[in-house]
Amino acid sequence: MVEVDPQPRIDTIVRLLDGTEARRTEYVGTVWFDGKPITSGLGLRRASNAPKGIRMPNFSTSFFLPDSLAYNRAELGEPTLSISVVLQAAGETSAIVEAAATFTDDPSGAPTWIQVHLQGHLGWPAGIGYRIVALTPPSAVR
Repeated sequence: MVEVDPQPRIDTIVRLLDGTEARRTEYVGTVWFDGKPITSGLGLRRASNAPKGIRMPNFSTSFFLPDSLAYNRAELGEPTLSISVVLQAAGETSAIVEAAATFTDDPSGAPTWIQVHLQGHLGWPAGIGYRIVALTPPSAVR
């Protein structure tokens, strides 16, 4: 179970070094694995909707940003996506070994959304913070 908790999205128009304008969209949030933990007394407990049983610590997952803008693939041109991740809650031994953000077409063909791919090893509680910056032509947003 992956629960994405986005923060407010920031959209700005920036001027690139070649003098053209680009839309800069910043996405920030936290991804919780097996539900967001609940503080209880001196410890943490699992959310009531968390899966029961034992979870293997190695994981590979992909998800769409819930607050992703709808992009028009034909107008994207040569966009730039950057991603940075941080372990916000990770148990005793944890690592993120791969993080990527991609523009992915909707199964219906349009629009195009931002999808995140993560791979690593996580204990419990498991929370990964993300920051994604997209630089696109202003006309690329539907």
